[in-house]
Amino acid sequence: MKLRLTSFLAIGFIASFILMSHHNGVAEEQNKDRTGAPGSVQPCTYCHSPIGGATTLSNIIVHDESGNEVSEYIPEENYSITFMVTDANAAAYGFQATAVHRDGSNAGTFSNPGTNVQLEDVNGRHIVEQSDPLVYGVFTSDWTAPGAGSGDVGFYMAGLAVNLANGNYGDSHHETVLSISEVSVETVEDLDLVQIPFATSEGIVWKAHANGILNVYSIDGRLNYSSTCSAGNDLNIPLSSSLSGVQLVQFTPEGLDYNSQKTWKVVIPN
Repeated sequence: MKLRLTSFLAIGFIASFILMSHHNGVAEEQNKDRTGAPGSVQPCTYCHSPIGGATTLSNIIVHDESGNEVSEYIPEENYSITFMVTDANAAAYGFQATAVHRDGSNAGTFSNPGTNVQLEDVNGRHIVEQSDPLVYGVFTSDWTAPGAGSGDVGFYMAGLAVNLANGNYGDSHHETVLSISEVSVETVEDLDLVQIPFATSEGIVWKAHANGILNVYSIDGRLNYSSTCSAGNDLNIPLSSSLSGVQLVQFTPEGLDYNSQKTWKVVIPN
């Protein structure tokens, strides 16, 4: 009887641990770094078993204080980081991420975690991860860039799409990496050449710098507006029931080899 009771308690502990791992991040619950960064341990699939045909994707977007998506950072400037996870069949999402230099040391500083996001430490490495799953896969945190001369920064992210079925089977995982370089002094003067979208109580105004397509997404990834653009033309996007609050404005130019895709985060006032 004692052996049976001990086995029952052990099984109960394991089940409880699995349930917790669906909600709190692995840094919080397991003190593990599963971001995919150098020195991290096994990926999320070590605990979560995906199903065939999973379409999970993860993405990292860095915005400056004006809402511009950037691929370079200015030393000691503040940025907003968006960690996105998408999957057509998921019930909720989680993630874990970090920012490191080439030698694996911490790059910059995370702060001001967004909804269901927490800041953790795993053996000295700073970690940003979910504190609880979100039904939409958009997680945010602020980030202060490292000092001058720090060089390239790598953002490593493991995104998780879960089915909330009180177990680990059927949950899918996708890793992504974003590298941004330190901006040169000569380039700083050129950062504002591309006009950023301007949000008003009536909608969004933007002037195209190249031919391409402009899409506007809500924070949950829903497409709210799409239009082709010609270089030099003004675009007025009217307010609608879906086009309100925080929006992600993404421009894809015709010549991606010449002009890179750009994404801005704007807030339409009430």
